[in-house]
Amino acid sequence: KLQFLYFIGSPATMSKIGKQQEMLQYEDLPDPLPFAGLEKSTVLQETKIFAESTVNERKCIQAVVKLLYLLSQGDELTESEATDIFFATTKLFQSEDQSLRRQVYILMKELSPYADQMFIATQILYKDIDKGTDMQKANAIRTLRKTTDVTMLGPGERSLKQAILDKNPAVGSAALVTGLHLTKTVPDLVRKWSNEVSEALRQKSHMVQYHSLALLHKLKKNNRQVVLKQVQSVQTIPIRSPLALCLLIRMCTEFLQDDIANNEEMFRFVKESIRHGVDMVVFEAAKCLCSLRLSAKELTPVVVVLQLYLSFYKPVLKFATLRLLNKLATTNPLLVTTCNIDMETLFTDNNRNIATLAITTVLMTGSEHSIDRLMKEITKFLNDIADEFKSVVIQSMRVLGKKFPHKHSVFLKFLNDALRSEGGFEYKMSIVETIANIIETTPAAKEEELLSLCTLIEDCEYSKISQRILSLLGKEGPKNPTPSKFVRFIYNRVLLEVPVVRAAAVSTLAKFAAKCESLRDSIMTLLHRAASDNDGEVRDRALFYIALLEENDQDMIDTFITEVETDVRTALPAPVTAGDAPPPSDSKSGLSALVAVPEDIENKWATELERVPQFRKMGEIFKTSEPQYLTDKECEYVVTYVTHCFTEYMILHFKIQNTLEDQAFYNLQINVDIENDEDLVSFWKPKFAINAKVIEPNGEGSCFVCFDREAAYPEGTATATLRFASEEDCDDEDEYPLAEDINISLNSYLRGRYIPDFQAAWDAETVEVTEETYLLDSVKNLQTVTNLIIGIYGFTVMNGTGEVSTDASTVEHEIQLSGQMCFEPHFDLLIWIKVALTDDGHVAVTVTVKGAYDEVRDLLCMAIAS
Repeated sequence: KLQFLYFIGSPATMSKIGKQQEMLQYEDLPDPLPFAGLEKSTVLQETKIFAESTVNERKCIQAVVKLLYLLSQGDELTESEATDIFFATTKLFQSEDQSLRRQVYILMKELSPYADQMFIATQILYKDIDKGTDMQKANAIRTLRKTTDVTMLGPGERSLKQAILDKNPAVGSAALVTGLHLTKTVPDLVRKWSNEVSEALRQKSHMVQYHSLALLHKLKKNNRQVVLKQVQSVQTIPIRSPLALCLLIRMCTEFLQDDIANNEEMFRFVKESIRHGVDMVVFEAAKCLCSLRLSAKELTPVVVVLQLYLSFYKPVLKFATLRLLNKLATTNPLLVTTCNIDMETLFTDNNRNIATLAITTVLMTGSEHSIDRLMKEITKFLNDIADEFKSVVIQSMRVLGKKFPHKHSVFLKFLNDALRSEGGFEYKMSIVETIANIIETTPAAKEEELLSLCTLIEDCEYSKISQRILSLLGKEGPKNPTPSKFVRFIYNRVLLEVPVVRAAAVSTLAKFAAKCESLRDSIMTLLHRAASDNDGEVRDRALFYIALLEENDQDMIDTFITEVETDVRTALPAPVTAGDAPPPSDSKSGLSALVAVPEDIENKWATELERVPQFRKMGEIFKTSEPQYLTDKECEYVVTYVTHCFTEYMILHFKIQNTLEDQAFYNLQINVDIENDEDLVSFWKPKFAINAKVIEPNGEGSCFVCFDREAAYPEGTATATLRFASEEDCDDEDEYPLAEDINISLNSYLRGRYIPDFQAAWDAETVEVTEETYLLDSVKNLQTVTNLIIGIYGFTVMNGTGEVSTDASTVEHEIQLSGQMCFEPHFDLLIWIKVALTDDGHVAVTVTVKGAYDEVRDLLCMAIAS
C-alpha cells in the first residue's frame, strides 16, 4: 500500500508516507527501561517521604519500588543507611493500603542483611500474624524469619503453630516454609510442631501437603518408620499433591537404594506410582526404579510406560523419556531395544537436543552393523547443538568404544573431526579424555591416534588440553615400537608454547628418556637446550631431570619421573572410564547425566590408593571389589572397605567416616585378624599397614592393610578392630570391634571382561575343557539360580543370558560368562553354564570352563559346589 501511494506522487501523500515511516521506525525501537540511570543518592532522598506525618501511598510505593530495583541490581547500603530506612519504614504500617503493605514486607526482607536492630519490628509482625488479613498473615510470617533474631521466636511460637493449620492455604504454606528455613538454626523449636505438621498433611491444598511433607522429611529424614507410615497413609489421607507424591517417592528411593528386601511396601508403592495420572509422578517413579538394581523382568513395565511417552507431542516429556531410557541402556541394553523403532522416528525431530539423545541411546542399544549409519546421522547436526549436548554424544562414545572395539576407527575419526571443529574447553577436554580411554583399551589404535594428537597440539587454543595430551603421550608414547616419532612434536612445544605447556613438554621428554634408553642421549641434548629457557619453572624442571638422568639411578628415575605421572593425573579433571564390563551406573545430575556412563569402582577407590607412595611399585590393580559396610550407617563412625587384588598382594582399603559434628578422631588404625581362618593364614602374610592421622568432624579418611599373597586363591573371613584417640597427642586410645566380618571369596580374584563375539571366542579356544554337573536343593527357581551363579563369579554376562525367559513353560536356561583370573599372564576364561529344572523339583547345573590351566578350571567349576 505504501509503495502504491508513493507512485501517485501527491505532496499530501508523500507527507503521510513520511509520518507512517517515522511511526514504523519508532515502533522498532526497544522500550526504554523505566529506571535507567537511577542513582542511589536520589532514591535515598526520596525515601524521606516515609517519615512525613501524612502517608502518601502512591509516592511511597514508587520510592519502595525504586529502592528494591537498586538492591536487585547489586547496589549495597551501608548499615546506617539501611537502619534509617528501616525505622522510617515502620511508620508505613499505619497505612491500610494493601499494595503498600506488601511492598513494605518485601523491603524489610531485603534490608535484613544490612540494617541493625530490626527485631524492633517483631511485635508489629506478630500483630499482623494474629489479627491481620490472610495475605498480611502470610507475608508477615515470611518476613518474620528474615528480620527477627531466632532467640526471640519463643513468645510467638504459638502463633506460628496456629498458622500451620490456618484455613487459608497461603498462610499454612508460609508457616511451613518458614519452618523449613528455621530447621537450619533452631531445629529443636521446629520439632515441637510435629503434630501440627502431620495434621496439615491432611489438608486438601496441594501446596500445603507438599510443604508439610517436606518439613516432616527434614525433621525425620533418617527415620524409616516415618517414611513407611506416609507410604501407608497415601490411600487413607489421601495425598493428592503431585509434588508431595514426587517427594515421597524420593524419600522411598533413599531407603530402597540401600535395601529393597526389607522395604517391600515402599517398593510396591513406587511400582504402583508408575501408573499415576500425573506425568511428573510417573517420571519420578520411573527414575527411582531405573536407579535400583532390578532384573529386566521388573523393569519391563517401566520401559512399556516410557515407550508411550516417546510419541507425546510435548518436547519436555520426550526429552525426559529419552533421558531415562539412555540411563537404562547402560545396564539393560536389550531391554531398551524394544523402543528403538520409536526412537528412530525422533532422529529428525525439530528439537536437536531430543534428536541427539535419541541417536546416542539407539547407538548404545543397537548392533555393530548399525554404528556407521547412526554416526552419519549424528554428524549431520552436531554443529547445530550446544556444547553441553555435544558432550552427551562424546560421553556415549566412551561406552561404545568399549562395547564395539572393532569399530574404534569409526569412533576415532568422528572424535578427531569433532576435536577440530568449534567448541568450548569442557567439550574439547571431554573429547580428549574419550580418545585417551579408547587408546588405553584398544592397542591397535594407539600409534595412529597418538600421531593425530601430536598434530592437534601444533595449533591448540587451550593450554590445559595441550598439557593433557602431553601427559598422555608421556604415558603411552614410550610403549610404542617407534617412540622417536613423537619426540619432534613434543620438543616443538618447548620452543613455541606458553610457559605452562613448555614445562609439561619438558616432563614428557623426561618420561621418554626414562623409559627408552635408546633415546636418552638425544633427549638429554634437548633438555640441555630447555635449561636456558626464559621461564624459571621450565629451567628448573629441565635441570632437575638432567641431574636425575645423569645419575643413572633407575630407582630414583622411577620415583621422580616415571611414577610421578600418577600425581599429575590426579590434579587434572578425572575422566569417566569404563571397565572391561559395563557395571551399573549411579544416578547423576545435570546435562552430563543425560548419557549415563558406567562408573568404574576401581577409578573411584584406586585413585586414592595411587596417591600412597608405598603402593606405586606394586603394579596394576587387577580387581577392586564392591564396597561393603563393616558398621551400621547410623554409628558415630561408619566404616566401609574394598579389596584391591594385585598379582602378588592383597590390600584391604578401609574408608572411615566421622559423622559427629563437634569431635575429631586422631591416630586411627584398623587391626585385621586372620588367625582364625586357616586358608588365609596359610597364603597371606602381613606386609604393612598405613594409618590415618586425623579425621575432622563430618570428614572421612582411609586406612590400609597390605598382605603378601602367594599364588593361590584362599577364601575366608577376617575380623577387624578400629582404634583411635579422641584427643591429639593422647596415648589413651579407644578400641572398637567392628560389627561385620571381612569376607574374602573367589570373586575377589576374578574380574569380568567383555568379548564382542562369545560364540566365536568359544569355538576358537583349543585348550582342554573342564566340565562338572551339580544338583542344587536349596533353590528351585531358574532366575534365582542364575543370579546366584553370576554373583559367585562376577564375570561379564554375555548376550543377555542373565535374564531367564518369563514364559511359564521354561525349564532350562544357558548362561555365558567371560572374564579373567588374577595370575600372570591374564588369560581369558569362558564359562558356559546350563541350568535345568529336574522332575523332582531340584535344579541341575552343568558348568563348562575353557581357558588357562587345569587347576584354574577345576577351581572355577568347584565354586558352584561351595
